[in-house]
Amino acid sequence: MKRLLLLFLAVLNLSFQSKDNLNSVLNNCLISDTESNIARINPIIVTEIDEANNRIKTNYKALTNLLIKATDNQVWFITQSEEASNMVEIISVDEDSGWITLGETYAGFFNMDEGETLEFFNPFINYKIINNKPLFKDYPTHIEEEYINYIQSGGIIKRAENDYVLLIPVVFGAHEKRAIYHATSPDLENWIFQEKKLLSTDQIPFAKRTGNVFSTGNPLELQDGTFLVLLGVEQPNGNFTSAYMIINKVLEIVKQPQEIQIPEWHGASQNSFPLAVTKHNGLYRVLLHRRSSNFIESEIHEITTKNILELFNTNNGVLSSQVIHKAKNETGYLHGKADDASYISYNSKLYILIGSEELPSEYLTSFNREYGLMSLEDKQWIHDERSPLIVNPVNIYNKYPEFEWTSDHLGGFISPLIRDDYLYLFLTFGTDNPDYLISGIKIKLE
Repeated sequence: MKRLLLLFLAVLNLSFQSKDNLNSVLNNCLISDTESNIARINPIIVTEIDEANNRIKTNYKALTNLLIKATDNQVWFITQSEEASNMVEIISVDEDSGWITLGETYAGFFNMDEGETLEFFNPFINYKIINNKPLFKDYPTHIEEEYINYIQSGGIIKRAENDYVLLIPVVFGAHEKRAIYHATSPDLENWIFQEKKLLSTDQIPFAKRTGNVFSTGNPLELQDGTFLVLLGVEQPNGNFTSAYMIINKVLEIVKQPQEIQIPEWHGASQNSFPLAVTKHNGLYRVLLHRRSSNFIESEIHEITTKNILELFNTNNGVLSSQVIHKAKNETGYLHGKADDASYISYNSKLYILIGSEELPSEYLTSFNREYGLMSLEDKQWIHDERSPLIVNPVNIYNKYPEFEWTSDHLGGFISPLIRDDYLYLFLTFGTDNPDYLISGIKIKLE
């Protein structure tokens, strides 16, 4: 009895807490399991059907979650099969009786037999796409007569109040080469792409001359007002290596790109690149990504230090080094490709938004990068079991045609920044032509 009372008080306290942490800001937008989206050991199933009234009951009890309003009142859906190939809108939810009334089928055919598995899905309860469009009014397709395959986010800099820069890796051809450009904005919502190249591999001695270089994570502002930019650099043998450069506020390179001098993270035999860097409670933290020999992007490591330049230049000052994610040891959406992670600081706490994919399965996330949340608790990174929490609105364009351009992959690489009580995330939504379209989403923090 005493244990039940304590549990009740804990739940009551949780329900009344303010949004003082990032976990409480985000809702469960992809409900895949009755207990844990990551574990996927208790799937949601149909327990009762009423064909005459086109409604069902399931073993999922927290139906209040299905009443949470989306940013523009977009409806909840039921999905089945890979990449939401079946999609049925939810018309109403009766919390008392448990009946879920269904509406139109927008994709595939919903199998509502008893015992069939399903997922509840609504990405827009967590975010709004800025202007409901790709980021630029005049979307870049060519630079100096050269065809652009796609562009992506590569880290955001706040130079001054109402003055923002988004670094943009530009991919030419079918990943034949990649160079870094940028865009500017006064408010994070209206952007102008600048056709001025900041860096390409022909400027990097240890790079493949016509190859790929990209920036990742938000640049770290140093004490002198310059910015340390993490780089992934393609080497002549096709492997990637971890590097960095330093730029000033007018985006001039004041320290040329050089490899990070940590033995495990540079050299021709390595196939790796850095993902993010931050300073939190006096310590610098760096996330690095290792590609395996068969190019499955599967591991994310974290290194801490008190002196970031000493660490990068001389391999001195490592305080800790650990694997925080290894796909083959994981389940759920974390078990497949894992190639993106960004630090977010919110209310003095540190988080990681981690992007990963699921292996072929019967779930919405298959073959698509989705983002979950990790929080730093007592020096340990803890997953939010509801993850993934940021997902692509795949197939939603069947009901909302304005989102047709968002219909495939998501992410790679996410750039976060907080402004005016919103968390802004700049990322790419995948289409078939071009491969990706860069855009931004915003999440209300209060």
